[in-house]
Amino acid sequence: MNNTKTNPKNQTQTACIRTFGCQMNVHDSDRMRRMLLEAGYEEVERYEDADLVILNTCYVRENAVDRVRGHLGELNRLKREGKVKKVALTGCIGAAEEGGELKEQYGIDLVLGTHNTYELASFIGLPNMEETFTPDLPGMRGQHSAFVTIMTGCNYQCSYCIVPTVRGRMICRPLENVLGEVEELVESGTKYITLLGQTVDAWRQKGLRFCDLLERVSEVAPRVWFTTSHPSNMEDRTLELIGRKDNIVKRLHLPVQSGSDRMLRMMHRGYKAERYRRKIEVFRENVPDGTLSTDIIVGHPGETEEDHQKTLELVEDCGFDAAYIFKFSPRRGTEAAEMPGRVPEEVVQRRFLEVLRAVEGNALKRNREKIGSEEEIYIRHPRGEDGIAIGETWSGHAVHVETDASPGEYVRAKVNSAGPHVLYAEEI
Repeated sequence: MNNTKTNPKNQTQTACIRTFGCQMNVHDSDRMRRMLLEAGYEEVERYEDADLVILNTCYVRENAVDRVRGHLGELNRLKREGKVKKVALTGCIGAAEEGGELKEQYGIDLVLGTHNTYELASFIGLPNMEETFTPDLPGMRGQHSAFVTIMTGCNYQCSYCIVPTVRGRMICRPLENVLGEVEELVESGTKYITLLGQTVDAWRQKGLRFCDLLERVSEVAPRVWFTTSHPSNMEDRTLELIGRKDNIVKRLHLPVQSGSDRMLRMMHRGYKAERYRRKIEVFRENVPDGTLSTDIIVGHPGETEEDHQKTLELVEDCGFDAAYIFKFSPRRGTEAAEMPGRVPEEVVQRRFLEVLRAVEGNALKRNREKIGSEEEIYIRHPRGEDGIAIGETWSGHAVHVETDASPGEYVRAKVNSAGPHVLYAEEI
């Protein structure tokens, strides 16, 4: 890359990173940010202030690609006007066939997938980096919270999911390597570690399982969480550990996708609804005050009204505190994109709303049970202009509280009211 200094007022080169998609992408952006800082770049917020713009992308749903196309169109205009010098496309779209198509269409300067992020180094003027495996690239230091990737890729073949295609098969990071990064982060001031993986609880190494890794990390980090889990890998002893260790956040995100065994077979999820219910019973027994969230897909090809009703029954039985509900979106290269039995859009919309109302009704009921309680709240985002900061209880509830506390600090507060998605508290 030409490292000519282009900013007339400040000769430092500038870069802007936009992140789309999951927390894995957020973590990847953090690693690229570290490379940019080491190369002497200054990070800016606006495209027009940047010499280099990096779009770190998601490929899970069609609308995610459409959003990126919109940004690329805007960047193409800014490049013609001389306001942006270089554009890089990274992440899951970069690993897919469409990455090459977009490069030609929009004149992108660099396209990287999820397995060759390290190649950004030479593009921005750093010495070439040798890839061992992608999770080994360091993340940001000195922040109050940090993501630590413990594995990449996925060995499942869910009908609707493109992740195994764009992120490859599962690669687990060695235990000592993970612990080394966690120790460095904690020493630099990080107070909250989130372990990441496409199926984080599938991690294993020479007879060790995810539960063993989680326990070791909890012995080092002051506050620990993990995402995203797969029901087929979730061990009872992991659920018991969450309840037993004080510094593990009592929140479980366990995607179910459907409450119908027939749909779970079509999706290749590898478990039945009753097995999922049993996992939730173990979680509730060991973590009675904990929060439970999930992912649900409505309108997968072949979904009948009976299948939908079984999902509503499971939602009622499990009493989710939150759910990410998705309308089925065909993704080129997945089995589901070619399946017959497409559900009409108006039916999908109705089912979506019915699941949403059921989840929010349960969540509001459970959240109201917290009214009057005193909680120790970890501040994640500082107060805004309205004086409200956003925090998290040890039970995993999101909280809005009026406080001057900084991110990474704890405050004691009393819950005064509740909505389906958040608690409202007053600092004591």
